[in-house]
Parts: sequence; structure tokens; C-alpha cells
Amino acid sequence: MDAGAAQYLQENVGGILAKALAEMAVVQPKDGVDFLSKWLTQYAEQEEAKEQKEQVERELTQLRTQTRAKRDEKEELRQQKVSESQQLEAKYTSLFEKFGSDETMFQDTMWQELVDVAQATAGASAVYLGILEQGEEGGDPAGPYISYEYASKGSEWMTERTLAEGKGVAWGALTENPPEENFKELCLWKPPSVEPVPEELADGEPPAEKPGTPYYPVSIDCVTDVEKVHYFDMTRLGAFLAIPMVYQSYYQSDAYTDAKTFEEEKKAEAKRREEEAAARAAAIANGEVLEDAEPEAVEEKQLVMRGNDVKMILCLDTLGTNSSFEEGNAVKVLELAKACCQSKSKTEFKQVDSQVLTVIDDERRAQENEQITEVDGTVEQMHAEQIEAEEAEATDELRKEVIQKKFAFLRALEVAKELSGMIASLTSWVYATADVMNVVAALAHFAGYTKADIYPRRKSNLNWQRLKQLLQNPLQLLEKVGKVEVEGPRKGVLPEHLHAYIMQMGSPAEMDGEKAKEIAPAFFLLFNLLQAGCAYRTADLELRKAEFNKQKEEAGEEYEGPALEELDDDFQAS
Repeated sequence: MDAGAAQYLQENVGGILAKALAEMAVVQPKDGVDFLSKWLTQYAEQEEAKEQKEQVERELTQLRTQTRAKRDEKEELRQQKVSESQQLEAKYTSLFEKFGSDETMFQDTMWQELVDVAQATAGASAVYLGILEQGEEGGDPAGPYISYEYASKGSEWMTERTLAEGKGVAWGALTENPPEENFKELCLWKPPSVEPVPEELADGEPPAEKPGTPYYPVSIDCVTDVEKVHYFDMTRLGAFLAIPMVYQSYYQSDAYTDAKTFEEEKKAEAKRREEEAAARAAAIANGEVLEDAEPEAVEEKQLVMRGNDVKMILCLDTLGTNSSFEEGNAVKVLELAKACCQSKSKTEFKQVDSQVLTVIDDERRAQENEQITEVDGTVEQMHAEQIEAEEAEATDELRKEVIQKKFAFLRALEVAKELSGMIASLTSWVYATADVMNVVAALAHFAGYTKADIYPRRKSNLNWQRLKQLLQNPLQLLEKVGKVEVEGPRKGVLPEHLHAYIMQMGSPAEMDGEKAKEIAPAFFLLFNLLQAGCAYRTADLELRKAEFNKQKEEAGEEYEGPALEELDDDFQAS
């Protein structure tokens, strides 16, 4: 036997045979071969059983590990869902409490917050917030329509869409006091409500009438079941919910008038009582015996403003998921929308009153007028020598007039730049009259802004909330004004940039510098600048017209040049 074979036997059966032979030596059986055979068989069976046991234990260990991993994974998912639910609840509660706080001043960014939290709360695929607008004659659309202004991420394209009256089902949510028999047709939903604890009534006293709900949400579990549903995109399975949002707005003349009347009367009453108290104190100091008792405290009146309804609609859908909204989540979104409306209305109320208090602040007005006078005097002195020098070189009165108007314009521009912070204070206003808006818009057109830059989408009427954005950085507007080439011909200009258009828009009837100051010193700066710029342009047009007429008269019948209207678009419009 070679060494390799011996090593093989030693490694595979050597140890086992040694154990068997050692035990056989102890037992010393009569039939050694039979003993050895049985011993090896028993040994093999024991080893096999041991291996099977170990295999079972390994499988059980693996199964326990897998079970524990799955349990841990499920627990992790559960904890994640709990955490997400808590975060969502915290986000909802935070916004709800913010809307409900008296300290909250509503900002336009909160509309988007409402959209985002509503989407998360309801589990919606998309959320879009629209406002009811009135179309203009000849416009598209011409009648009432819903203009979508805010949308959830991924649905931003909805902000370019409108929904004309009578189209789709969302209009049902803006139907005021719908009769019960129309609920099914309009797909309206009556959310569950908590009934108040009934009051104990005296004998014969009728119960108080329950306050009605003027608007109800539209709710559709499966949109393909309702033929009237309008799809802005492809038809997909899912649910639709439209929540009405109607609030009182005070950004209008009646509310401003109410607030101003109230605050002026309150101011006058406070002054009268102060004077009476001073006179009473003086009389007592002089030893007079007053028969009248100390005046009783008068209950302070509360400010009441007239408002008008602004109608909005918060739309949610689950299109593409073939799922419906849980009623509890829909109710939460409805309550959040109500809180949002209340916050917006309260903020507008405060803002209008705050604007009035600023406008009737005589001390502040006097200080601002004094600032304007001081800066104007300084600028006038700076330009005095240059004006005198240029006027001395003028060849006629019309050219001298142009020079005077030019420096009046530059002076008004420098004063406005120096007091740009005062102009920026106009952005705190939430209401402005048509005259104020026209002047600001005319100045913007003078600076080169187009209608698209300053008018709301799909509107030909000015809106102060949009227009005052130009005044957030007044220096930017004033820099544009300063770069305008006032003198010289203009060709191919837009209609809103024509001199006649700007003059008509920026010169309201009976408006002059003093009346502009009465509105606000800051507004006077803008009005004064616009008037100076228009006067400068008018003087230049008059000079060039006179020069043209002189040239044409001197040439007589031999004149072959262009007509006056062909030289400048402003001559065509004048």
C-alpha cells in the first residue's frame, strides 16, 4: 500500500475504526466481525440522526431570524406610519391654529399652504384653488368663470386653466342656498355636524332657528359615474371633492369709508373729551365748585365695515388611483378651509383700519410734507446754476420752456428717489381709489411697463394688490423713469405708451398737487413726477411741432417732406 492510500484510509475511516476496535477490545465478542459490522451500522445511524437534528436546528434558527426580521420590518413600517401621521397631524394643527390666531396676518403664501396641507390630509392626487371671476364683455370667457390660482406640486399647469359657468360639477359648491331636491343633481354633500346642546326654553317660547349653511361641498366617489364631470386632462378613475370658500372682503370703498368715518369720529370724540377734562381740571385748580358730576364713561363703539363676498373653491381629486376620500379627512379639510377664510377676512378688516389710521395721522403727514419741502429745496438749489446756463443759450421761448420742464422733471425724479422709502410705505395700503391706481399705472406706462406687466390676468381693470408690487422696490421703477428718452421722436410704440394715453390716465378730474398731498404725501411724489414728465414731453412736442410748421411754411409749396403725424406716433394721437 502506498503512502497516499494509507493517508486516505487514515483520514476517512482511521479514527472511526480505532474507536470500534478499542471498544471491541474491551468487550471481546466471540464474533468480532459481526460486532464490528453492527457497531459501524449503529455509528452511521447516530451520525445521520445527529446531522438531521443539526439541520433542523439550523432551519429553525433561520426561520426565527426571518420571523424576527419581518416583525422588526413591520414594526418599523408601523412606527414610520405613526411618525408620518403625527407629522401630518402636527402640520394640520399648526396651520389650523395659525388661521385661528388673532395675531396672524394673512399672507398670500398661505393659500399655497392650504393647498399643500389639504392634499396631505385628504391623500389627494391633486389640489387646486380657484376664485370666482366675472368675465368682461368681448373677453374669453365673457361671463362668470373660475380662475385657478394655486395648485399642488405636479399640477401647476392648472393655474393656466379656467372653468366657465355651467361647465363641470364644481359650480355646485358655489350655488347659494340650494334646495334639498337639487342636492343629487348638483352632487352636493352634507358633512356631519355636531348638534349644539339644546337650550332650556321658557313656556311657549319657540326654539331658536338653526343657522343655515348657504354653500355645500360637491362630492363624487367615482367621477366616471357622473357624466357632467369636466376633465382638464385625460379621463381617469378616482374621486372628486370641491369645497366652497366664501369670505367677507374689505378691500373696497364702502369698507374704507366706514373705517375712515369711524376713526375720524373716534378721534374727534377723544379730542373733545380731552378738552373737557382739561377745562374741568383748570376750573378745579381755580377753586371753582363744579355742580356737574364727573362725566360717565361712554361705552366704546365697535367698528363695523361693509364687505362683499369673495367666492373661492378648493378642489381635490384622486384621479388615477381609483380611490375615494375618507369622510373624516374630508371634514378636516372643510374645517381648515373655513378657518382660512375667517383668517383672511379678519386680516383684511385689520389692514383697512390700519391704513385709515395711517392716512388720518396728522402728525405723520406734517412730518412727511416737511421732508418733501426740505429735499425739494435742496434739489432745486443743486440745479439752479445749470438751469440758468441752459436757459441763457436758449434761442426762443419754446426751447426755454423745454429746458424748464426738463429740470422740473429731473427735480421731481431726484426728490422721489431721495424719499423712495416714503413711496414704499404705500405698499402697506390694501385699498386704493381708481384715481390713485390710474396715476400709479400711468407712471408705470411712462417708465415703459406694458399692460401685461401691471394688469391682472384676463382683466382690463386695475387691481391694487397687483399694482402695488411695482412699489415694493420704488427705486427700480424710478430708475426706469429716469432712463426714458422724453425728448425726440418715438415710432412704433404700444398704445399704452402714447403720450395722450398716459396724460388721460394720469390726470384724474380735479386732481392737483394739493389734492394728491391730501391723499398721502407719498402719493404726491408719484403724482408730481408723472405730471412733470408729461409736461416735459408736451413741451418737447410743442417745440418740434413749431419747428416743423416753420420749416413747412418757409418751404411753401416746394415742401416734400413727411407729414407731422409721420414723424412721431405722439403727433398721430394728439
